[in-house]
Amino acid sequence: MELKGLLERGYFPKELPRPFTTTPFAEVMYSWSILFGSSTFLGHFGKPIVKESRIPVAKEVFYSLARGGLQRRQLSICNPILFYLLARELVSHWAEIKPLVSGSKFAATEPEFKKDGRAINGKYPQNARAELARKNRIGARYILTTDISRFYHSIYTHSIPWALHGKKIAKINRRLDSLGNKLDYLVRQGQDGQTVGIPIGPDTSLVIAELLMHRVDSELAKKFPDTKGHRFIDDYEISFMNRDEAERAYHILDANLAEFELALNTKKTYITALPARLEEHWVTELRRFQFRSSASGQAADLEAYFSLAFELHNQYLNDAVMQWAISCLRSIQLHEENWELFQRLLMLCVAPEPACLPFVLEQLLLRKHKHPDVLKEEMAFLLNKLIIEHAELRHSSEVANSLWGCLALQIEISQEACNKVSACRDSCIALLALDCEQQGLVEIPLKKAVWEEYLNTESLYGDQWLLAYEASLKGWLKPKKDLDYVEKDASFAFLKSNNVFFYRQRDSWDDDELPITPSFRPYDDQVNY
Repeated sequence: MELKGLLERGYFPKELPRPFTTTPFAEVMYSWSILFGSSTFLGHFGKPIVKESRIPVAKEVFYSLARGGLQRRQLSICNPILFYLLARELVSHWAEIKPLVSGSKFAATEPEFKKDGRAINGKYPQNARAELARKNRIGARYILTTDISRFYHSIYTHSIPWALHGKKIAKINRRLDSLGNKLDYLVRQGQDGQTVGIPIGPDTSLVIAELLMHRVDSELAKKFPDTKGHRFIDDYEISFMNRDEAERAYHILDANLAEFELALNTKKTYITALPARLEEHWVTELRRFQFRSSASGQAADLEAYFSLAFELHNQYLNDAVMQWAISCLRSIQLHEENWELFQRLLMLCVAPEPACLPFVLEQLLLRKHKHPDVLKEEMAFLLNKLIIEHAELRHSSEVANSLWGCLALQIEISQEACNKVSACRDSCIALLALDCEQQGLVEIPLKKAVWEEYLNTESLYGDQWLLAYEASLKGWLKPKKDLDYVEKDASFAFLKSNNVFFYRQRDSWDDDELPITPSFRPYDDQVNY
């Protein structure tokens, strides 16, 4: 496993707006370690993990992500000092860890280092479910489908050494001379000392999750050596000849999970007689839609396609119907006369389903050079409305993506939206808003008093570390008391002296490659979680 790749492509959650980056962090940390060795880093970066309390306790920046309907997910932007130390530990001991996350007969998400996309991802992509089902259901009459209740939120950090070394050994040896205890310690230190839950977003969490689940898979395989099936993270589909076997497997699986203080989600557990659908009905319906080549035929088909997507969305409110429907339009060669219609249809998706916004913005940005006449007045109304509606609800993704849209399309933020944004205690929102102000895209100056509270050394390890560090680096906020608060912490001073930034401001964007969303596939919202 490569440390640079993990720091660059496995650190921040993939769902953040594209101006957020960890590439400078990865380049500096990796280059420095190659030239001088990791022990020469200033501050906690260079300290060996040999004694508890030598590494600081830090909090995560939380990012509230809209998933569709009323569903949300709380993503974590880990403190860079703690993430680096955890990533370094995993990479250094990959030879020891790899056999313990490999070889499961069920694990579709066995972690592998990837050269493109996320640094660490599952062996199979999430859209391989139908392919695996075709293989594993042959000769079976029933399938058991189930998943774990609040999986990442429920993982007990002390179970990491249980999975690595065995529960009995781990309970005897609690010193930091074992890998499992080091990983447990670093995860806890990076989330304010909490022992329940692991961060959602970084690739390191996939490795930790698979450590536990491979143990569970192994016990299940011993009881059912001839059974076929697959597991994506915590989501199982297992095939059986009769219903009694499926029920017995459920109870065995639940008992094995209890050893790690986890439990199956009874509300999402089903024993289904075969044959059964290989993929969701809405995926099939949208996949087979065909667009005609003529301008008039394409216009009629666009209206029909969106009508179908709206209908399916209302039938499957908890699924990513609209996001996938929009992402499928990337390959459409749009006629010039249909550009306005296309924009209006896209905009109809956003208010009812705000999780669509990054995919709508992607469609506009991908086509902006060929079709420069964006409906800015309508987009301004829509984006400002989203900011006003969601800022008070602490909905990070709706507000952050709206601000990103304003930056990318050069849209002004209204007075009411400015006031709402100024009250947000959210690092991502604050940085995007400050960038908008730098670009002259605000109707009135932003009120910065809420954000200025975090301009101190203590906040560098708090839940707004990203704002505390980045605002100082860019000079967007001025502390009232301690002008050198970043320089007083050796680790963050090292980053600042090497010009490490985590946010790429609008001035540095190339309009020919405006940041856009990552590729979206069916079920992609479940990857790594």
